[in-house]
Amino acid sequence: MTLVLPWPARLEIEWIDDVEHPQANMDLDPQLGTDVASGRRPPLIRLWRAAKHRGIGVSRKDVATEAGQRAMQSLIQDGYSVVVRQTGGTAVPQGEGVLHVSYLFPRLPYTVTTDDYYRMLCGPIIEWLGTHGCRATTGELPGSYCDGKYNVLVNEQKLVGTAQAWRGGLAGMKSARPGYILAHACIVVDVDMEWATGLINRFYEEAGNPYRVDASTSTTLRECLPGLFQGASASEATHIALRDLQQFYRAYLSHVCD
Repeated sequence: MTLVLPWPARLEIEWIDDVEHPQANMDLDPQLGTDVASGRRPPLIRLWRAAKHRGIGVSRKDVATEAGQRAMQSLIQDGYSVVVRQTGGTAVPQGEGVLHVSYLFPRLPYTVTTDDYYRMLCGPIIEWLGTHGCRATTGELPGSYCDGKYNVLVNEQKLVGTAQAWRGGLAGMKSARPGYILAHACIVVDVDMEWATGLINRFYEEAGNPYRVDASTSTTLRECLPGLFQGASASEATHIALRDLQQFYRAYLSHVCD
């Protein structure tokens, strides 16, 4: 996957999460993005676990209507977590078997597109999977949750969902509204996808939205790399995957940024 964007000269790769507070955990992305945009911290690759509470993550569009709000409250009343993210798309699984990657980069005066940032996001994840003997590609997959051109697919099933948001104007201390770009990947490490897609479909049914997803279109990292997680719980498997991906990024970036 050819990259056309330069990686930032200074780039942090940090594990930053709050697994006890689902919405606060999700809201760390815009908080950190604002810091990056203003120059208070360098560009960031944030690696993070979804909060412990099982549920789904939805876009602001999903809960913009009264029906969407009612559907969200219905799931919450039944003990599920519903977090609202900054990026677009449709609902994704959440819980302790989910790993996220967030790129938080300042908006700079490049002539670029969302496709360019998606390639920058998906390329290293595909290479990381390849280091474990897992061949992956990108593409659309009708019936999959949060379907899009930059799904990461393994064996024609979806493993990773991606989304993106651009906020503010060009970054820099002199800008009235310094901006950032959030490119986000959701990696399903160990989740019961029959349960997860059922919850997603329930949300959209109660919201009066005809959108539905099919569990058979999805896979998990545990299914793709069973040897990496032998004997590990969902939480432990996510921890293992995060540490492994963090080490990969450090090696990858030391190579591409030379």
